[in-house]
Amino acid sequence: MADINSTITYFDKPGKINTEKTIALAKNRSEALGIETFLVSSTTGYTARLAVDAFSEKNVVIVTHAAGYVEPDNQEFDEDIRSYVELKGAKVLTAQHTFAGVNRSIRKSLGGYQIDEIIAHTLRIFGQGMKVVCEIAMMTADAGYVSTRHPTIAIAGTHRGADLGVILIPANSANFFDLKILAIFCMPSLKHPGLKKK
Repeated sequence: MADINSTITYFDKPGKINTEKTIALAKNRSEALGIETFLVSSTTGYTARLAVDAFSEKNVVIVTHAAGYVEPDNQEFDEDIRSYVELKGAKVLTAQHTFAGVNRSIRKSLGGYQIDEIIAHTLRIFGQGMKVVCEIAMMTADAGYVSTRHPTIAIAGTHRGADLGVILIPANSANFFDLKILAIFCMPSLKHPGLKKK
């Protein structure tokens, strides 16, 4: 892989308004570095549709929320969009979230945080998207959809849409500490009253 340009785009506000820019930055970075695989987090399908249109003829894996994430037996990802992205050649993965599942059930029923949720909260220090890109990198590796040997571009966001883009090496969840974030190319700037523009 070529040298990674250190430029990072910081968005003034997090969320869906940054989705198209995040996808454009991901495409530019993939072309500069020869990366062919994209991991895209998408809750309803909005980001998924934009991604498959932008990353045509690439290896694209869309990762949705697990069924029942919001309410029992409910799947938030739009079925028409699922058909569309699959027709475009992308894979769609719907599976248990690596940082949730049985351990979350224990916390909700019995109290006390489990190790996976502590890791998730730690990753959120860098914003919601950082937790998500790490999670989808493991989910897709566990499903056999991506290699754990090659750089991949992963995009995720804050609540809806995309506002974080990274280059990473995926890992299986059983080998979590083999997951490597190689570069961040865009992210929301986390606002703090102590930071003032001049």
